[in-house]
Amino acid sequence: MQLTLNIPEFAMLTLNKDIQELKQTIKISTALMLFKNGKFSIEQASHFANLSLYDFMDECKKNHIPVISYDENELENEMKLMSGL
Repeated sequence: MQLTLNIPEFAMLTLNKDIQELKQTIKISTALMLFKNGKFSIEQASHFANLSLYDFMDECKKNHIPVISYDENELENEMKLMSGL
Protein backbone atom coordinates (compact mmCIF):
# COMPACT_ATOMS: atom_id res chain seq x y z
CA MET A 1 0.00 0.00 0.00
CA GLN A 2 1.20 3.46 -0.77
CA LEU A 3 0.29 6.68 1.02
CA THR A 4 0.83 10.14 -0.41
CA LEU A 5 1.69 12.92 2.00
CA ASN A 6 2.06 16.56 0.99
CA ILE A 7 4.96 18.17 2.84
CA PRO A 8 5.28 21.95 2.67
CA GLU A 9 8.55 23.19 1.20
CA PHE A 10 9.37 25.09 4.40
CA ALA A 11 9.43 21.80 6.32
CA MET A 12 12.10 20.41 4.02
CA LEU A 13 14.15 23.58 4.42
CA THR A 14 13.64 23.83 8.17
CA LEU A 15 14.55 20.20 8.79
CA ASN A 16 17.45 20.38 6.32
CA LYS A 17 16.68 16.91 4.93
CA ASP A 18 16.28 15.58 1.44
CA ILE A 19 13.11 13.71 0.51
CA GLN A 20 14.51 10.24 1.28
CA GLU A 21 15.81 11.31 4.71
CA LEU A 22 12.48 12.93 5.53
CA LYS A 23 10.58 9.84 4.37
CA GLN A 24 12.68 7.60 6.63
CA THR A 25 12.34 10.00 9.57
CA ILE A 26 8.55 9.99 9.22
CA LYS A 27 8.45 6.18 8.99
CA ILE A 28 10.65 5.75 12.07
CA SER A 29 8.67 8.32 14.07
CA THR A 30 5.40 6.67 13.14
CA ALA A 31 6.72 3.20 13.98
CA LEU A 32 7.98 4.45 17.35
CA MET A 33 4.63 6.02 18.17
CA LEU A 34 2.66 2.92 17.17
CA PHE A 35 5.00 0.66 19.15
CA LYS A 36 4.89 2.93 22.21
CA ASN A 37 1.08 2.97 22.09
CA GLY A 38 0.89 -0.82 21.80
CA LYS A 39 -0.54 -0.83 18.27
CA PHE A 40 2.53 -2.57 16.75
CA SER A 41 4.73 -5.29 18.16
CA ILE A 42 8.44 -4.54 18.08
CA GLU A 43 8.79 -6.79 15.03
CA GLN A 44 5.97 -5.01 13.19
CA ALA A 45 7.40 -1.60 14.07
CA SER A 46 10.92 -2.47 12.93
CA HIS A 47 9.54 -3.82 9.65
CA PHE A 48 7.38 -0.70 9.17
CA ALA A 49 10.45 1.50 9.73
CA ASN A 50 12.61 -0.60 7.38
CA LEU A 51 15.08 -1.21 10.21
CA SER A 52 16.59 -4.32 11.66
CA LEU A 53 15.20 -5.31 15.03
CA TYR A 54 18.41 -4.16 16.72
CA ASP A 55 18.44 -0.81 14.90
CA PHE A 56 14.81 -0.25 15.90
CA MET A 57 15.67 -1.10 19.51
CA ASP A 58 18.44 1.50 19.29
CA GLU A 59 15.90 4.07 18.06
CA CYS A 60 13.68 3.17 21.01
CA LYS A 61 16.59 3.75 23.36
CA LYS A 62 17.35 7.14 21.77
CA ASN A 63 13.70 8.11 22.25
CA HIS A 64 13.41 6.73 25.81
CA ILE A 65 10.88 4.08 24.81
CA PRO A 66 11.24 0.83 26.77
CA VAL A 67 11.38 -2.28 24.59
CA ILE A 68 10.40 -4.54 27.46
CA SER A 69 7.52 -3.68 29.71
CA TYR A 70 6.18 -5.79 32.52
CA ASP A 71 2.96 -5.39 34.38
CA GLU A 72 3.16 -5.80 38.15
CA ASN A 73 2.33 -9.54 38.12
CA GLU A 74 4.79 -10.34 35.34
CA LEU A 75 7.56 -8.49 37.16
CA GLU A 76 6.79 -10.28 40.41
CA ASN A 77 6.88 -13.67 38.65
CA GLU A 78 10.12 -12.79 36.94
CA MET A 79 11.69 -11.78 40.26
CA LYS A 80 10.61 -15.09 41.82
CA LEU A 81 12.20 -16.99 38.95
CA MET A 82 15.41 -14.98 39.26
CA SER A 83 15.66 -15.53 43.02
CA GLY A 84 15.41 -19.30 42.47
CA LEU A 85 18.61 -19.37 40.36
